[in-house]
Amino acid sequence: MRKIAFKFGFAMAVGFILLFLSMHFLQLSHHYYLRVLNGIIHVVFLTLAIRAYSRQVSIVDNYLQGVVMGMFTSVVGVLSFSIFMFFFLVFDKGFMQQLQTALPIGEYLNPVTASLIIFMEGTVVSLISSYIITRVLGMNAEAHVAKS
Repeated sequence: MRKIAFKFGFAMAVGFILLFLSMHFLQLSHHYYLRVLNGIIHVVFLTLAIRAYSRQVSIVDNYLQGVVMGMFTSVVGVLSFSIFMFFFLVFDKGFMQQLQTALPIGEYLNPVTASLIIFMEGTVVSLISSYIITRVLGMNAEAHVAKS
């Protein structure tokens, strides 16, 4: 389980970081709606991790294992990205100032709180997505068994 979680979790973090840096260097990082692309990266790597895990352990009977796998993978990926963003915001004070000005909670925003918000948002997305992905993969596995 750990090997799968770290493999796909770090790949997820790399995806988040590359997307953020690409958007930042293209001067698109102020478009907050582009976070949807993070969601796509998140769901893709969660699906890959849960699918890899389901090949080792049956998640049909116990979907909780699939959710735990997704959460473990996500904690690795989202925590890594949150740490990256903390350091990025510490060193790029202009971007931090831009966020503080643009967001309604700007007066409370600093690199620590921004990183915590990223981590909390990623955790919620992980919990919901992991459950849905596990159930879908479980239904597909049940349908495959029924055909056999």
